[in-house]
Amino acid sequence: MSQENVEIGNLVNAAFNRGEVDAALEVFAPDAELLDLQNAPDQPAAIQGIDRIRDAVNLWIGAFDELHADVQEWIDAGDAVVGAIHWHGQGKATGISVDSHQFDIYEFSDGKIVRATLGYRSRAEALEAAGLSE
Repeated sequence: MSQENVEIGNLVNAAFNRGEVDAALEVFAPDAELLDLQNAPDQPAAIQGIDRIRDAVNLWIGAFDELHADVQEWIDAGDAVVGAIHWHGQGKATGISVDSHQFDIYEFSDGKIVRATLGYRSRAEALEAAGLSE
């Protein structure tokens, strides 16, 4: 596994959990793509570019009290890593709790994240999408 890619994934995760969106996005390529397979109905599933990704992440953070993404495991996928992620938080307006276990893929080029695909429901599905099998 590329230790550098894992370190980048951990850096992004830690910055996100602190609410430091700009710090999290420092390791994204300027034209990076974010694909959210579990997107909210009023949000696009795919967005491209740092500014649009920043806006989406700020919406997520703004909608929840203490939204956190805890990495349970990283899986090597060549130029990508698959993260087993536990998302949890509570909606500010609704009070509804979020407690979701999912798999997210971060694809890298030249030490930058070029694509993040969030929300695979199973390990097998994420590994297949990353070109691996269980």
